[in-house]
Amino acid sequence: MSSLTRIHAIASKEIKQLYRDRLSFGMIVGIPLFLILLFGYAIDLDVRRLDAAVANQSNSQLSRTLLADMQASQI
Repeated sequence: MSSLTRIHAIASKEIKQLYRDRLSFGMIVGIPLFLILLFGYAIDLDVRRLDAAVANQSNSQLSRTLLADMQASQI
């Protein structure tokens, strides 16, 4: 039996099983589709848009300079 025939037999068996079991088909198609939509539209991983809060408890000249440098940065 050639490898192409064997792969075809296995694939057709799996497709028949997916046709019989709707839950498996939903998991194979639905979960990746949901993840594509979630990561494509809902989640934004751009760190330039994240708000940050800093509590300057020491209020020293060095900490004020550091905070001023952080506010002036584009990152």
